[in-house]
Parts: sequence; structure tokens; C-alpha cells
Amino acid sequence: MPLLDARSSKPLDEFNACFIRGAERGNRAWAYLPNERGGTFTDSGAYGTRASYWLQARGAASGTRLRLYGAAPSAPAFGIIEAVDKCR
Repeated sequence: MPLLDARSSKPLDEFNACFIRGAERGNRAWAYLPNERGGTFTDSGAYGTRASYWLQARGAASGTRLRLYGAAPSAPAFGIIEAVDKCR
């Protein structure tokens, strides 16, 4: 079950650029793994992370669908949900 299941009216590329800028400003290490429908951001394996997260971003004609998963279902999403909300 995702920690966040949301939609953005922004196109996939625009959301991704915003999320990357936010990660850079916050000195957070995120990798982006593209695929045919969008991609997944992850901080898995990054130095100093408290838990690993995966943010799936899928493009569609109506915008971008976003799902955030944590390594542990009860893991608090230390500012990640707020970062996603800023870019939506």
C-alpha cells in the first residue's frame, strides 16, 4: 500500500524537473530510473538516509500519477510528501 497516491496536473517532465530541483536544494540524493511509462525516483542506498523510498511517476494525458512507497510500511516520509506536494 502506498504512503501517497496522488495526481498532478503537470506533465511528467515538468513534475520530474521540479522534484529534482527540490532534491538538489535539499541536498538529498535521489536516483531516477526511467521506463516506458515514466519512471521511479529512489533514495535507496544513499548515504545518510533513514529509510528507503520509491516514488513512481507515471505520465498520462490528464497529468502525472504519483505513488510513494517506503521500505517499511510505517516509515515516516521525512519531508518527501511535502516535496511532492510542492511540485504537484
